[in-house]
Amino acid sequence: MDRYVSEPIEIPGAERADFSRADIVFEKVDHSGESFTAHVFLNNPDADEHTPLDGDNGYAGSFGIFGHGGCAGDEGHCDLPEDQNDPEDQRLLHPLTPHTKVVRVTSALKQIPGPTVQVTVVPVLPGEDAPQREDVLFFESFDLTIYD
Repeated sequence: MDRYVSEPIEIPGAERADFSRADIVFEKVDHSGESFTAHVFLNNPDADEHTPLDGDNGYAGSFGIFGHGGCAGDEGHCDLPEDQNDPEDQRLLHPLTPHTKVVRVTSALKQIPGPTVQVTVVPVLPGEDAPQREDVLFFESFDLTIYD
């Protein structure tokens, strides 16, 4: 996708703002394609590649993907093996195993006035004249985790 906008999600423990840390954890982020930076915004569903990266615009943080640029091997070379979950298997994981990415959003989340928050993720690639948004963002799920 070239931009992700969540439905409003409930902020765990929203009645208190004295939590010590808040993270958004993105699961199974694909890194087989292009390299990019994913900018994360809170309560700004209109954020795009030109949105200033500051608190006034809901900017919460970012994560980077150093992409593989596609598969250059023979057929099946880049296919993930299905047997990677065996706890007795001591081999390294396949190089294209999806990543987990954590974005610390503590300060930004403490600024949210309500019991819900909307998460927007904008993948940005460098461009000749300006950043470019591309269809490079793929992940399975994300969670908002708050620590006391």
